[in-house]
Amino acid sequence: MDASTPARFNADPRSLFEASGSAGKLAVFAVRLDTFPVDADIRVYYIGTNDAAALTGLRRSLLTEFSELPISGEYLHRDCFDVTRRYGKDTLLMIDRWGTDRLPTFFALKGAMDAWLAKASFLPNNLADRLLQGLADLLPEALPKRILAHREAFEHHLIMKIPGHMAGEVEQALNRNVGPNSWFLFDAEEGKKAMLHRFAAAGAAIRYAAVHGLQRENVLALDIALRRNDAEWFEQLPAEIDRHIEKKLYYGHFLCHVLHQDYIVKPGTDVKRLKEMMLERLDARGAEYPAEHNVGHIYRAKPALAEHYRSRDPTNSFNPGIGKTSRNRFYRETCQCGDGTQSSADKAMVCN
Repeated sequence: MDASTPARFNADPRSLFEASGSAGKLAVFAVRLDTFPVDADIRVYYIGTNDAAALTGLRRSLLTEFSELPISGEYLHRDCFDVTRRYGKDTLLMIDRWGTDRLPTFFALKGAMDAWLAKASFLPNNLADRLLQGLADLLPEALPKRILAHREAFEHHLIMKIPGHMAGEVEQALNRNVGPNSWFLFDAEEGKKAMLHRFAAAGAAIRYAAVHGLQRENVLALDIALRRNDAEWFEQLPAEIDRHIEKKLYYGHFLCHVLHQDYIVKPGTDVKRLKEMMLERLDARGAEYPAEHNVGHIYRAKPALAEHYRSRDPTNSFNPGIGKTSRNRFYRETCQCGDGTQSSADKAMVCN
């Protein structure tokens, strides 16, 4: 809790081993098996506060005072709550009714429809998203009344899931840190809807941008591992950054200080430069990014991670270029020669 380092992030050198952290540089054939029994008695609490420091105190209490950890603690800011309530509504209702098994089929059909509609230049952009959103707006409210009442009263929201035998001591911690009127115990239906609402937050920014005629480039999504001892976890952006942002969506895994921060950027903004400014701020805070997603072809892999890629895939056959590493066979560097041509050379060599 007092360490000035993040608890978990994908490029952590301590965890780069064989398939772990390979990020597409290794083919894995595996069978997934259950490794521990499912808790028979699970309690889900909804916690609200207008004081971010109160959640900081609660987090410290939960992680240091008890002999057992909570199952999960999912954070949602009120602005994210509002955007998800509207633009993630159809996702929530669909999963609630049909489960997750049909999601791949649904997204495949939507992708095919998007491709077909894109061929008709006379149709508006993102027509499928607009139609789905129009349908969602006609559907009844998806969230229970008690959750909506907490939205009205509180800025910061935490959904906490614990084993039933921890209920007594956890409720005492809630009363000490956020107060007895700031939390309640879900019934089964409320708990399910709250978790689905949190799940739907991940796609809400994309739907918002599509419906409002923005490009995907106008959605800047960061997932960040904050320092374990970072008490100022709730972001306060300076004016030179904040003025370029239309919506800020904050949500994440609060107990391990991994936050997803999605920004809907105003049209006309230099998104690349804005991102650079944000990452500079995160570097100064000692944060790591991306926390859960891989570096892909967007971020530069740090030296330990780049070396891990080379050790897993020495010929550079799988996913070349990931982490902005070389795209050439055996990781040879492309360099500019004296005659103006490009050649592929080993990193240690110098072009003549």
